Amino acid sequence: MKGNAETLLFSKEVAPFIIPKELVTVVKPDWTLDRALLVLTRRGQNSVPVINDENQIEGVISKTNILDHLYELSREKENELDFSKLNQFQVHEAMDLNHSGILSNSIFSFAFEILVNRSYIPIIDIRNQFLGILTRRVMMEKVIEYFHGEYLQTLADPV
Repeated sequence: MKGNAETLLFSKEVAPFIIPKELVTVVKPDWTLDRALLVLTRRGQNSVPVINDENQIEGVISKTNILDHLYELSREKENELDFSKLNQFQVHEAMDLNHSGILSNSIFSFAFEILVNRSYIPIIDIRNQFLGILTRRVMMEKVIEYFHGEYLQTLADPV
């Protein structure tokens, strides 16, 4: 039974664990960096997906991306960080392009490996439409449930 339960969990599709796009904070690529930073700060997010007008993921933007962009600008001109300049730049100029999405029918183990280094993964459909996100927290909760169930099963098994 143990092997079967493990196989079931790690070969299960991630679709049931997705946070739908309607509940996800997103920004547009043409928004100014000050607007994006305000959204990130007010929503208490470190990073959010960047979604274009065709509902496709273009990347992610984080507070760190924005600050790094501002830092690079100040270094070029040998100035201090000038936050008033954030309204002169758009999200697409500072976003991380290395965060493509995965399909909603991807298996748990594949998503789990990706989430080792990310806090979430954008989820897309076959037409590259943004569906939502899959978070590391949700995946970890499922793994904890699995191991908790396994532990309870070992207590119930006769010696």
